Amino acid sequence: MAAKYITIAREIKKRIISQQYPASEPLPDQFALAGEFNTSRMTIQQAMRQLIVEGLVYTRQGLGTFIRKNALQLSQWDLPGSDYFGATKTWENVGTVTSRIIKFELRFPDEKEQASLLIDADAPVYDFIRLRLLDGEPVSLEFTLMPVQLVPGLNKSHLESSVFRYVQETLGLTLMGSYRVVRALKPNDKDREYLQCSETDPVLEVEQVIYLDDGTPLEYAHCHYRYDHGGIIMVNHG
Repeated sequence: MAAKYITIAREIKKRIISQQYPASEPLPDQFALAGEFNTSRMTIQQAMRQLIVEGLVYTRQGLGTFIRKNALQLSQWDLPGSDYFGATKTWENVGTVTSRIIKFELRFPDEKEQASLLIDADAPVYDFIRLRLLDGEPVSLEFTLMPVQLVPGLNKSHLESSVFRYVQETLGLTLMGSYRVVRALKPNDKDREYLQCSETDPVLEVEQVIYLDDGTPLEYAHCHYRYDHGGIIMVNHG
């Protein structure tokens, strides 16, 4: 589960993009936001620092916090590199996310997959490929593995909606962190077919392991994104 200030920052960002806050006026002050979100002023300050680093807002001494003029022109496709919420949650403020299931089967993991998921060779995994679409436009192609023991009862209806919603709300599991490697690749056959890439279009791949709160790997995946649909946002709070 994300820290509270990150959740608040994401909600405020959603409001900015959907233009719920007038661009010509300051955002509600920290006391008002602390009351609305039932939290401390310090947590609101942390959320605002997150938005400042991302380039969405700026502060003016004695006047408040304002939305940057180019905030709505920032890429709506960009993904947070430090946290993973799933496509449905990430793009909920941009449009309607739908999924097309390309493959869904059970099998045993190879050595690389065993090492990534910390499981034995005889522990079955779900192996599924999903095309994620935003308002009907192909955005990402996800090659995902999940241990069957951790996610019992996973079915196609979950894949068509939100796997992480099933994991968190139905199974009661808590997501805590991720390990991600970002690289550029040449498109493979599936990228060209489903992401509508040409042979010369680069693809952004995110190889990732998503962890539960006790450190258990929940997911090992390779997510491919069209090169023209944004990038990865990296925010360093150190």
